[in-house]
Amino acid sequence: MDQTERSQSDRREEGWRQAIGLLFEQRPLSESLAALCRQCGSTDDARQVAFYLQEGERWQLAARGPLTARSAAAIEVIEPGDLSRLVLESAAVGGLDRGLPFEGGWARSLESGAGEVLGLIVNVADGPISPAGEHARRIDMACYVAALAIEQRNLVDELAFRAGHDHLTGLMNRATFERELRESMQRGEAPGLLCVSLDRFRLVNEVLGHAAGNSILKQVGRRFQACLRRGDTLARVGGDEFAVILRGEVDEGKADATASLLLRSLSAPFFVDGNELYVSASAGTSCSRQGSTAETLEREAFIALYHAKRAGKARVMRFVGSMAGTPPERLEMEKRLRTALERDEMLLYYQPQIELATGHVGGAEVLLRWRPEGLGIVSPAAFIPILEETGLIVEVGRWVLLETCRQGMKWLAAWGRTPRLGVNVSAVQFAQPGLIQQVESALAESGFPPALLELELTESLLVRDFESAARTFESLHTMGISLALDDFGTGQSSLAYLQNLPFQRLKIDQSFIRPIGDDEGFPPLVDNILRLGEGLGMSTIAEGVETAHQAEMLRQAGCGEGQGYFFAKPLPVAGFAEFCGRQPAQPFD
Repeated sequence: MDQTERSQSDRREEGWRQAIGLLFEQRPLSESLAALCRQCGSTDDARQVAFYLQEGERWQLAARGPLTARSAAAIEVIEPGDLSRLVLESAAVGGLDRGLPFEGGWARSLESGAGEVLGLIVNVADGPISPAGEHARRIDMACYVAALAIEQRNLVDELAFRAGHDHLTGLMNRATFERELRESMQRGEAPGLLCVSLDRFRLVNEVLGHAAGNSILKQVGRRFQACLRRGDTLARVGGDEFAVILRGEVDEGKADATASLLLRSLSAPFFVDGNELYVSASAGTSCSRQGSTAETLEREAFIALYHAKRAGKARVMRFVGSMAGTPPERLEMEKRLRTALERDEMLLYYQPQIELATGHVGGAEVLLRWRPEGLGIVSPAAFIPILEETGLIVEVGRWVLLETCRQGMKWLAAWGRTPRLGVNVSAVQFAQPGLIQQVESALAESGFPPALLELELTESLLVRDFESAARTFESLHTMGISLALDDFGTGQSSLAYLQNLPFQRLKIDQSFIRPIGDDEGFPPLVDNILRLGEGLGMSTIAEGVETAHQAEMLRQAGCGEGQGYFFAKPLPVAGFAEFCGRQPAQPFD
């Protein structure tokens, strides 16, 4: 190879490195594809290419090389039907693993690892040609890299959508809804707010099961959406709770009328698995006024909803000043929580995490429970938000860390080994100074090995103050503590961040696992997350595994561990010890 050829080869290699680097920098997909077009090109116009992506039912030009005017014009006017025909022809011949000639050039599909057609690379020339030699090798590399880029873009888009939307109904979730409300108020708008809750909906879940309840919730969302104007915002903000931002000129009468319309939309029966069901709802309304904030508007609408429920349900109530104040049940719960640790009312449960390949217990998630005197165990969904709002979560979190380490040492002394124990760290607790000292103190006081303690942290921590969070993560990692990214896919973290943070485990949120077994094959999104974890050197845990079929499909797809009711519900200390004793030999390896 002479000097000129070597120089050209070096430039090509550098070009490939830059093109591939764009993927990891999470630059716009068009930039990655444009770089690949340049890599495939030459001074010969017949060697220039363009990429097409399918948007809905149409093929859209995504990127193209430096074409001459003649070829550029040909690329622009390619009929979508021509490209669709090529995809169909490729299926007939067993897949486009080579360029298929057609009049004026060739086309080749870009396929995912699962065989899904993601896009096309197209060449327009004066006559039918196929890539050969060095050009063919460039096309092979470009197709591989482009498919990776498109899959990454699709994964990022899907995760971003899921982070801001309810997985069941597809509506906005609470976090996105509250952000929309804040931004609306900051723009000087004066929206109205509706909060709607289905009446006695818990009975539907208890009698007919959660599948029937989920079906009704989806139907309710569609009915509510049909009642609203373009520009109004509908969200599912809780289990059976929906909220609406009314935009434009909104007064109390308009808010009440819209809420009544929503409630009337539920009067027709719901049909679920051959059952005819009737559902009612209650609603609270609040309108902006001088001095209103997003927080006060939301609080007032929920207070009005609370009073509608207390007044007999199936009605609309408007917030008035006399309603101001916190519902008495909330005040009583907060009062009792302030002395819960003193009264020894807090306790820990342990949910096993099972190695899918062996059936061994790999670890356990530590879950907080509250058992106030005379009430039985209270749902975490009812009391943990109060702990966070009042700041009590910091004190309780310190207790959870210490108690977990103490219990781990008891098992270590009794069994000679113990599973990895994962403790959830709330955003409030993480934001307070002294978390590192709390962990160090718990380990020192108990003697528990740092390598057996895992802290589970959510994606929301990464977007609040990334630099501060990264320093804390690095300090914990240096101590020998394992870090797990919890509920992956429900937050808004950048995938680029994950390459630079010392997480050992990726916990796939249960909303991604639930569809497995719906006779639609293995969800491509879950497969992409598993491959992402593998690429980042992180082991994976699937949350919410409820069936043997889900567990087996996850195992075949390469998921490391599973957690969910199929294996075991959260167990008290004695129950968890008994569960471990029933597992295959040599657990915790």
